[in-house]
Amino acid sequence: MRRVVAVAAAALIAAGAAQAAAPAPDAHDRALAAQLNAKAKTFHSITGATSPSSQSSLDKCPAFKKKPADALSAFFLLIPVFLADVVNEYGPQIRDLRDTIGTMHPDSPLFRRWLTAQEGNLALLLQFDNHGKKVDLCAAAAVLLDRKSTDADIVRVTGFHATAIAQLFSNKTSAAVSKLNPQMRAFFVAAGLSPADAKTLTTS
Repeated sequence: MRRVVAVAAAALIAAGAAQAAAPAPDAHDRALAAQLNAKAKTFHSITGATSPSSQSSLDKCPAFKKKPADALSAFFLLIPVFLADVVNEYGPQIRDLRDTIGTMHPDSPLFRRWLTAQEGNLALLLQFDNHGKKVDLCAAAAVLLDRKSTDADIVRVTGFHATAIAQLFSNKTSAAVSKLNPQMRAFFVAAGLSPADAKTLTTS
């Protein structure tokens, strides 16, 4: 009797696991995955676009020579400025990618949630479009470190608004993407993408 109960319990667990597993991509989702994969280079360009020379540039700022520790804090606060550089360089590709994602209507709920989060990330990124304005890193760092700086001060130095910065550092869509990425990586491989391409699409 105990053996029968154990077998039955194991069967129920297996059935539950099968229900919890993400469904295999259907033909429609496979086609969308292939379309998205064609734009993988854009994803790759967006990631890791921060220049490693930026920190050394900050170290040369007069305001940080006496307080080198402030340069490290400023580097973190200057992430929005680095994003502006990304938008200036890859703006057309980012907009094309956002528009493409906006037209996709996958059958998989998992794929749908991931695309929605990605579209939100790209929309936020485009808020840092400062129309090619060249930003003085030292001046921008000084303004961003000053808690008394107004939105007008930030716009004058960086070309984008304080609200965009606030949204960036409290970005929930980015966390959603990161959480879904492992599942989506397996989903993309199941949809016919190579493991390398799936990794590129799900690296955030």
